[in-house]
Amino acid sequence: MSDTDRSLPAVRRLSYAVGHFLNDLCASMWFTYLLVFYHSVLGFHNTNAGVLLLVGQVADALCTPLIGYESDQTAGCGNYGKRKTWHLIGTLSVVLSFAFIFNQCLGCDPNTPQWASLLYFTPFIIIFQFGWAATQISHLSLIPELVTCEHAKVELTAYRYAFTVIANITVYALAYLLFHVLSGADDDP
Repeated sequence: MSDTDRSLPAVRRLSYAVGHFLNDLCASMWFTYLLVFYHSVLGFHNTNAGVLLLVGQVADALCTPLIGYESDQTAGCGNYGKRKTWHLIGTLSVVLSFAFIFNQCLGCDPNTPQWASLLYFTPFIIIFQFGWAATQISHLSLIPELVTCEHAKVELTAYRYAFTVIANITVYALAYLLFHVLSGADDDP
C-alpha cells in the first residue's frame, strides 16, 4: 500500500463522520415529526400539513441535481475549496431556516388563515431543503477527495452512516424524554 492509499488519521475520520450530524438530526425531525407537529401542535388540516411536506420534497428533488452540478463547477471560496464552501452554505441555510419550520408562525394568531401560514412556512422549507441538499452532496463528494483507496472510502462511508444512526436515536430519545416530562407535568396538581 503506497502513501497515497493510506487511510486518514483517526481524528480526521471522526471529523468527517460528524460533518453531516446536524443534517441527520434535522432529517430525522423532518421525516418523523413534521406532519405531527403541523397537525397536532399548530392545528393544520392534514392536507395542508401534507402540502408543506410535499413542497419540501419537491424542493429537494429540484435542488439536489442542481447543487450536484454547481458544486462540481464552482471553484469555492478562497482556499476553503469547493466542497467545504458548499458544505458551509448548506449548513448555514439549515441553521437559519430550521427553527422557523418547527415554531409557530411569527405574527400569526388563532384567526390567521391557514393559507397565510402555508405561505409563511414555504420559503423556510425551501431554504432548509436547499441547505440540506447542499450539505449532503458536498459531504458525500468529499470522500473521493479525501482518500483514494476503496477500503478507506468504504470506511468513511460507514463512519458517516454510524453517526446517522446516532442522530436518529438522539432525536427519538430526546422526543421520548420531552414527551415523558411534559406528560408528567400535566399530572401535577
